Amino acid sequence: MTHPLVLPMLIQMSLSLIILYWLSYGRLTTIKKAGGIAGLRKEGGFNAKLINRGDNFKNQFELPVIFYGLCLLFIVTDSATSAVVNAAWIFVISRILHTVIQASNNKIFPNRFLAFLVGSLALTAMLVMAIMKAV
Repeated sequence: MTHPLVLPMLIQMSLSLIILYWLSYGRLTTIKKAGGIAGLRKEGGFNAKLINRGDNFKNQFELPVIFYGLCLLFIVTDSATSAVVNAAWIFVISRILHTVIQASNNKIFPNRFLAFLVGSLALTAMLVMAIMKAV
């Protein structure tokens, strides 16, 4: 596995699993502290930080799905340029920053928005490069 797109893909996949386990730990701990599901309902459910973690986990199955598809396309066709690899790293780093922001202070504008925008633009660049190779 020496292709330069493999490591960014593995890091993005790892991020998804880290969020899953962090979310699960937080939810289970909160349910236990509340004395069970009934106690959690009486307390009004999960707090905002846990809700944000859950939302972030859902986010890992939106744009990253396109990222995985593009990476696999570039790997299979052996057509990844340094620009593609750089865009992939920018995407992954932006997703990590997006996660950190959403799981901490969740300041949507400008912090989280900018992290999302940078990642979206990197992903768009990857898609444009794939289209240009296809035509």
